[in-house]
Amino acid sequence: MNYWHLQMHPDDRLSVETIIAILNTKQVIGLGDVWKDKNGNLNTAPEVFKTEMQIGDIVMIRDTITPVALVQIEGKAFIEQNVVDDFDWFKLRRKIKTIAFYDTEGEVLKKSFLTKYDKSYIQAPGTLTKCQGNNATNDFIKAWYKIAIEKTLMDNIKLSPERQSEIKNMWIKFKDKFTEKDKTEINDKVIKLSSEWQQYRNKIEDGSLNLDEYTNRKDADTAIMPGSYMCNFLERDTKSVFGSSKPGNSNNFEIKLNSDELTYTIRRELKASDKGFNKYEKDKSLSFFTENVMPILEKIVKTHDSRKKVDAVEKSNYAAKQILRKMAVLDKTGDFLFIYSNSIIDILHAEFVESTEATNLGKNHEIRLVANEILALDKDNVVESVLLSWFLWRCANTQSIADENTPNVILYGPPGTGKTYAVKQSLDFICQGDRSRYEFVQFHPSFTYEDFIEGIKPKGVTPDGNIKFELVDGIFKRFCKKAKANPDKKFYFVVDEINRANLSSVFGETLLCLEKDYRHDVQNKNDENLIKTQYSTLIEEMIKEDPSKKELAYHFQDGNAYFGVPNNVFFIGMMNDVDKSIDAFDLALRRRFKWIRKDCDYEVIEETKFKNGEDFTNIDSYVKACQKLNDYINIQLGLGKSYEFGHSFFMKMTTMASRKEISFKNLESLFQLHLSPTLKEYLRAMFAESELDDKLQNALEEFTKPFKGKV
Repeated sequence: MNYWHLQMHPDDRLSVETIIAILNTKQVIGLGDVWKDKNGNLNTAPEVFKTEMQIGDIVMIRDTITPVALVQIEGKAFIEQNVVDDFDWFKLRRKIKTIAFYDTEGEVLKKSFLTKYDKSYIQAPGTLTKCQGNNATNDFIKAWYKIAIEKTLMDNIKLSPERQSEIKNMWIKFKDKFTEKDKTEINDKVIKLSSEWQQYRNKIEDGSLNLDEYTNRKDADTAIMPGSYMCNFLERDTKSVFGSSKPGNSNNFEIKLNSDELTYTIRRELKASDKGFNKYEKDKSLSFFTENVMPILEKIVKTHDSRKKVDAVEKSNYAAKQILRKMAVLDKTGDFLFIYSNSIIDILHAEFVESTEATNLGKNHEIRLVANEILALDKDNVVESVLLSWFLWRCANTQSIADENTPNVILYGPPGTGKTYAVKQSLDFICQGDRSRYEFVQFHPSFTYEDFIEGIKPKGVTPDGNIKFELVDGIFKRFCKKAKANPDKKFYFVVDEINRANLSSVFGETLLCLEKDYRHDVQNKNDENLIKTQYSTLIEEMIKEDPSKKELAYHFQDGNAYFGVPNNVFFIGMMNDVDKSIDAFDLALRRRFKWIRKDCDYEVIEETKFKNGEDFTNIDSYVKACQKLNDYINIQLGLGKSYEFGHSFFMKMTTMASRKEISFKNLESLFQLHLSPTLKEYLRAMFAESELDDKLQNALEEFTKPFKGKV
């Protein structure tokens, strides 16, 4: 993005009011398509306007030395033949959007830069000038743009006042859970990591960072920098407070030291036939690092403006963008969230602000600016930035489970992938501890429509000894009544093992009411989508006999009893798809739900701690062991991903290990006690009984491969 300033006067000067009218009505800027200078030579400004100016560039429109407006280029140069001589007189044009008009705030800003540079007026040589270098004019334009963009952003906050208030309350409660001791520990980590980052930053800035300091092996003698080397430091060491920034795989660092500690893999040299084994000697690798990687790192650390850091990161030819984003974050902790995931940033950005920003880090920056404003944050308080990032991460994860556009969700995947845990944690967070706003129920083969919606059930014994039957509400109907009575709150109904019941029978005619477009609009009291159930007639008769029985109806009007699902109810189902009763979901049910798959999360395994809370020293090898076992189950045994083990199985290592280094024997014990019995049941459906022991032994060998030779 470049900055320019332009004067749009013909031979006879236009008034400022006319210039503003052109910007507002025509939404273009421009100049004559050809003219000669005082020496009789063709002026170069039209050619520069056509070829050098780019879409996205920022232009200050001026009236000689007085700023008029700030605009952004939105289109290529074109010629317009239909012009009005005393109005839009210029033929050579570009489409623009106006960002700001000059006002008293701009006047104060301009004067500050004139004072700084000891100037009395804006320097304005020529009709069109590109801002290059530092002077009062150029610095003023850039500062004006930054302020204008932030102001525009605040004008386009999508959060309603009610939602802003809810987020503020949630933020306060979230922060209050952290003690002063917690905050001190976070601050100590921040100070330590920031100091260590400064060591790398200084080396990048002065050009002294070498290849060994960029990529190495953790146990190598030459690995003496924080985290052993920069890639590992940014990916792993900083994640405790500055967030997880996984590169995908180590090749995405563009260059990596191979396990032989002699040769290097260069990502751009990889071909399909290489299968990841291209190897280059240090001389060629060093040349590649110096010519292709260092310039990217230097540009990021030497760019001080946050908006320009966004461009430096997102426009770079570097695969591990998450790592570059973290570099920007470490430099500007008050201007960014410590979140790098595309999906999380997209969720937050879509909720927070109306913007055309397309890049991850650009969206991140905009979210942070809005959060700083609505939560009145101290951007210089890094501990508060850490907590904010954790808070918004949880907000986004909760949003991803169920929202207004997709109120019905199924979480499915192998056992042990944290489906129930994730939902409980999310709902406790978003409901701010109000347990009345969510309900958990577990389906089973005997669960019926009468349990779920309503039905006639035994209710004690009459005086003469006969069983007494009454019409009673099912658990879901009771929950819907509660949500209807509180239209300004969101309610969450959660069903575990949803596929174990006969779903068509359980839902009955109420299935239609679950659909987003057929929900009962309780906020606007629109009763259009209410329906009658199989027991509506009975309820109506009972109310005729005893008006106090109106409480049996979800909604009673003009003598009719109706049922509906309020639009403030979110329905969440969970299931293990290893259970073939997933077939219980017929097409009519499937299309009414958003399906979210939950698989083994190896990042969670990577966070597994020793009994006293310390890190395992060889957790990387353990993660590889878990991946090998699951790959064996999925691919070599051909069982598929549904039969893989979830991360909660592998987290049991905390109780298995007797020291901080996980051993071969620890893996054997975990396998025999917790994994083998489940895997054996899976295998029985696929293999003969005589083959089971061999298959289990092969699985154990795959699991322990990364630990061969270790006690």
